[in-house]
Amino acid sequence: MPYAFQRESNMTKHTELLGRSFRPGSAGFTVVELVVLVAVIGVLSAIGFPLYLSYSRAQETDSAARVIVVALNQARQLAVTRSVSFSAETQTSPNNRMRFCSGTVVPCPGGQVYTGAETDANGWRTLENGSRITAGPTITFNSLGAATAAGVLRVQNSSATGSLDVCVSPSGRIKVQAVGTACP
Repeated sequence: MPYAFQRESNMTKHTELLGRSFRPGSAGFTVVELVVLVAVIGVLSAIGFPLYLSYSRAQETDSAARVIVVALNQARQLAVTRSVSFSAETQTSPNNRMRFCSGTVVPCPGGQVYTGAETDANGWRTLENGSRITAGPTITFNSLGAATAAGVLRVQNSSATGSLDVCVSPSGRIKVQAVGTACP
């Protein structure tokens, strides 16, 4: 028996073992197989999409809170490096923005506003992802990096379905926590 014929014969045996013969007219899927596949994809989408939306909103809220933490740490760093108090002034509605000024006078006097990276000409920086600052007291850091008074800034996502608090303790420590948790 020639080798090529023997090899073809072995391939035919293997394809018959798979349960389907590969003839020119039998390739492809049946309608029933396609309907089952579409139904499985539909069920997985129906379960997965709401979970994805929930995850996305939680990440949006967490991201906005982290932006506030970075900004407050920058104000604290400015106070320490320049040996002068710095205050973080916020506007909650409708602008959702904050700025720093040297000293403790709020609203910030014109000549004492810090302008730098990510600020406009008046020193304002806004939350970019549509999140909102819903509670924003003025936080002042002294030249040692401590806050003159504790405060909590509340951040809410753009769909108003989740909030987080950014807590500033009197020692100057800044952390993100769940809404309603006592600020240490």
